[in-house]
Amino acid sequence: MKHIILAVVISLAALASGSYVPSNKYEAKYADKDLLFKQKFFFEVLRNIHLPLKYEEYLPYTKSWVSDESKYHNFPQVAEFFDWYTTGGFVEKGALFTIYNEDHLRQTYLLFNLLFNSADWDTYYQNLLWARENVNECMFIYVVHLTVFQRADLQGIVLPAIYEIYPYYFFNTDVIRSITNKKLYDAKFGLNANGKYNVVFANYTAFEAYKLDAYNSLKSEEYLNYYTEDIGLNAYYFYFMMDYPFTLGGERFGLIKDRRGELFWYVHQTLLARYNLERLSNGMATVQPLAWRFPIKTGYSTMLSYWNGVPFKSRENNFVLDDDLYKRLDWVTGWEIKLRKTIEDGFYMTDDGQRIDLRLPESADAFGSIMNVNVDSYGMKHMGYIEILSRALLSNTEYRSKKMWPSVLMQFETSLRDPIFYQLYDRFMDIYSYFKRFLPSYTYEELNFNGVVIQDVTFDKLMTYFDFFDSDVSNVLPMQSTDKYFDYAVYARQSRLNHKPFSYTMNVMSNYTGKAVIRAFVGPKFESIFDLQYYKKYFVEIDQYLVDFTAGKNTFVRNSRDFYWSVKDRTMYTDLYKKIMLGYNGQEKFALDMSEAHCGFPDRLILPKGWTGGMPMQFYFIITPYTGSEQPYSYHKSFSCGVGSGMRYYDNLPFGYPFDRVINFNYFYTKNMYFKDVLIYHNDDFKKMY
Repeated sequence: MKHIILAVVISLAALASGSYVPSNKYEAKYADKDLLFKQKFFFEVLRNIHLPLKYEEYLPYTKSWVSDESKYHNFPQVAEFFDWYTTGGFVEKGALFTIYNEDHLRQTYLLFNLLFNSADWDTYYQNLLWARENVNECMFIYVVHLTVFQRADLQGIVLPAIYEIYPYYFFNTDVIRSITNKKLYDAKFGLNANGKYNVVFANYTAFEAYKLDAYNSLKSEEYLNYYTEDIGLNAYYFYFMMDYPFTLGGERFGLIKDRRGELFWYVHQTLLARYNLERLSNGMATVQPLAWRFPIKTGYSTMLSYWNGVPFKSRENNFVLDDDLYKRLDWVTGWEIKLRKTIEDGFYMTDDGQRIDLRLPESADAFGSIMNVNVDSYGMKHMGYIEILSRALLSNTEYRSKKMWPSVLMQFETSLRDPIFYQLYDRFMDIYSYFKRFLPSYTYEELNFNGVVIQDVTFDKLMTYFDFFDSDVSNVLPMQSTDKYFDYAVYARQSRLNHKPFSYTMNVMSNYTGKAVIRAFVGPKFESIFDLQYYKKYFVEIDQYLVDFTAGKNTFVRNSRDFYWSVKDRTMYTDLYKKIMLGYNGQEKFALDMSEAHCGFPDRLILPKGWTGGMPMQFYFIITPYTGSEQPYSYHKSFSCGVGSGMRYYDNLPFGYPFDRVINFNYFYTKNMYFKDVLIYHNDDFKKMY
């Protein structure tokens, strides 16, 4: 989310005319020496993750973990890790890893307990260095992110972008091989002094790797590879799953305070809607729910390879499940039936005897947690690992297998590449929508904002285009020496979808004085208001912000670069490391701010790719009263996303309001709502450059 993820109350300077200009100025905060040491540490231990550490200062701590019981919180959890590891049951270094394997998941949680329960920085530091050299590399990356996001003493730490820590999951095999070949034949490759040699062009997956689109035989998924393989989009999904891992919860982590169950499915509904808008912009049909009917038409062969050269497991056209996996399919379909039966019953009983009424709107969070099967939910023993098993089945893999060959569906970083991901989650969303259909439609009182009338909204010209983006993929090559770190960089240059920054101006007449919240959505153009019942699931919420109303005319100007749900591009690995070292050596200050935020959708992808002649779309706006709390924030809003704080949102309205329930058109359209027809244009000049 943009800048502070709602934790910041946007102050609006009132002009005499009644116009308001949002201000995002906050008191600057800078990293002290202690924080800069930690920043330096993480950037160095994440370098060349498959190679031994080269930094002499770290090597003494790589031989053993801290065994002193007094150095831990909750030592029994730590002792369980010790027991498992010493018996030799952990996945080996260099082995293929996936969190969607039962053993790998359990071992990752145990390693997290070791690091999270380390009572102080020194203990964590020593244990992390031991883990860096002794546990599976991908498990290590996973747990580093979990602990940095969850430990209080690591708040403010910025990790390198995941696609630069581990490029193998984001760039196709030809890119990786091109980099290694260039280094093999040109000793100067990678040195900044020879920058012209340091760029490798990164293409998207070739047409031959994709199968025909299951819903439109005229075009294949290859037409969408610029979107589904976008490194920012895939990093966004990875980070969201890190912020709300299904293995963590309870009072200790506070994730339930953020309505995690409801949020999980809203994020996936948003991903589905945004994917469908991109399909529509390419003249393709919208995605349909997966049917567990074999053979499954949609195959997928990625061009990705694991670090050791093993390609990601593919799925053939007309895929048929192995005979010995049908028992797992029975589990999945049985859990789906149980979920639908629970919805129809209208309630469920928790293990402690509490009755949860599923006809109450606030139960959306509880039911979402059941479907996600996170640790704050009704319980895995009741509904099972429905997501894990479904992904494993579509990978033709046994989730309990000791030796795994994971597909892209079995890694957070790559899931969005596979077209069947969207079919699968559309199937899940069909269950969640079935639950929503039993909730009452919004009444006139729940939709209307008395005394507030949106008069008009005007937009700048909306224009998409492709540009080049460089990623620092130096981690593909061994670092020559620690003192050459600054002088060593390799860039993968890739075309990516972008849009010109735009603003819109909203004029509102108001008899109300006070704070209010504006929500903005973008979706397909439809002809009749009654068509909204079908099209509402394709609307994507792109902004949400706080304003102050005065009596009379109010004018609000909003720029796309300030949209609430999105974040800008990350600074490259080497460039950010240089800034850290300059701060660490006292040469300049290192600012703590949200410019390196991981917790938002790429703002480049707010708009779907337009058409040369203009693609007709619609924006939708609704203004609601502000009902948030004035209590102080429980986290530092200048650099934290506030995950687990319970203070990430402006109000308690359901996610997706007012499109999240069946619409009663007798009183749906109110004066505090506004639909705006727009055209999104696309500039093809980039193709001539490319």
